[in-house]
Amino acid sequence: MVTQPYHRQNLAAAIQQVARQQLEEAGANQLSLRQIARVLAVTPAAVYRHFPDKASLLANLKTTIQAEVTATLRMGVLDSADAPTMLRQMVTNLLTYQHDHPYGIQFVLTGDLSVPQSLTTVVTLYAAQQQLTLEPQSAALAVWTYLVGVLVLLPTIPVVEKQVTSQLISLLGG
Repeated sequence: MVTQPYHRQNLAAAIQQVARQQLEEAGANQLSLRQIARVLAVTPAAVYRHFPDKASLLANLKTTIQAEVTATLRMGVLDSADAPTMLRQMVTNLLTYQHDHPYGIQFVLTGDLSVPQSLTTVVTLYAAQQQLTLEPQSAALAVWTYLVGVLVLLPTIPVVEKQVTSQLISLLGG
C-alpha cells in the first residue's frame, strides 16, 4: 500500500510507486494496472488516465531505473584519482544495485543499454594512467558488454567484485 494519501495531483506518482514495488517483488510480467488500481483504491480508469497502457508505465519505469543505474555507477567513484580503484568502485556499485534490485536490473536488461558516460570516462582515465593505447569508446563498450553479461548471470552464478574487476583489467590489457 502507498504510505501517504494522494490527491489528483500526485496520483501519477502513487501509481509509479506501486508499479515499482510490484516490479521489484515479482518482475515486469506480473505488473498489472488493475492490481495497481486496487492497491490505490481507485478505479482502473483513474490509472489509465495517467498511463494508457502497461507499456507506457513500463517505459516510464525503465527510464527511472536506467537513471538509477547510471547514478549508482558514479557513486563514490571520484573519491579516488586512481583509475583501477574507480573501476573497482563502479563494479561494486553495480553488483550492489543488482543485489538490491534483481528484478529492476533484469527489467532494464531487456532493452537498449547505452554505455554510461561515467564508465567511458573511467575507462579513458584508466587507459591514460596505464599508458595503454585504447580507443575509449570501443573499450568502454567492451567493458559495458562484459558488465551486462555479468548481470545476466546473477544471481544464478555468484560473482565477486574482485573477480569482475580483474577480468575487466585483463580485458583492457592492463
